[in-house]
Amino acid sequence: MLTQPLIVEALEENFVPLAVYNNAGGEDKKVLNQFNEPAWNFQVMRFLDPQLNDIIPRKDKVWSRHATATRLAEAIKTSGQKVPAFLTNVMIPESNPDTSLAVFAMYCFWTGEAKLGSLDGVIATEAGFYDGKEVVVVRYDDKKIKLLDLVRAAEEFDCAHAVYLPTQQERQQIAKQTRLKNVALFNFQDGYRRAPQSDQKKQIASNKILESLKLTPMQWTKLNARGFSKDPPQKWLSPRQIAKLAN
Repeated sequence: MLTQPLIVEALEENFVPLAVYNNAGGEDKKVLNQFNEPAWNFQVMRFLDPQLNDIIPRKDKVWSRHATATRLAEAIKTSGQKVPAFLTNVMIPESNPDTSLAVFAMYCFWTGEAKLGSLDGVIATEAGFYDGKEVVVVRYDDKKIKLLDLVRAAEEFDCAHAVYLPTQQERQQIAKQTRLKNVALFNFQDGYRRAPQSDQKKQIASNKILESLKLTPMQWTKLNARGFSKDPPQKWLSPRQIAKLAN
């Protein structure tokens, strides 16, 4: 979690990162004693002000990128600094394990990825094949876009020739609330095949500079959709990524 480039950038730009090792002697032990941390412990994440007071409450057992990014954003905000857009717009939603899934069939998944990826609340897209059709697998945040709204937007985009959903409850909901004729269940093990890498994010696939930016899946998705969303790159990219892109 602390090797993810965007998390590292947010840490380095807003704090002075310091790693103190458990069960170690010397200066590490002195720091542990100063902050009353036991020598044997789970990893502890603390954010301190210049007076060495906790900015937000101490917490251990922070296992995931989502928990790390969320605490980092909280600490930045509490310390009176501006939370970077790439942290709130990308890292926190992308790393959230509680996202939902829907799969849409269409005439061309190149266009489908760009159109569906432009929607607020869509986290990531993937081009693939299922049930003999070109499809786009969409991961989305149902707190920002409800399934019914996502399906209706896909209809408007002409990207809902068929809709495949992971649960029977969702299938019944969409079949009942729309006029779609082909709404079925989806399972990754039931004949789904990911499209070749050359067919992924086709709107920006030829941009070799982007490959050097270490983009996350959500960043690839949102940049690929800019022809429809018109979002500025600053909404999705970090300052270091933008600077590298400019060079």
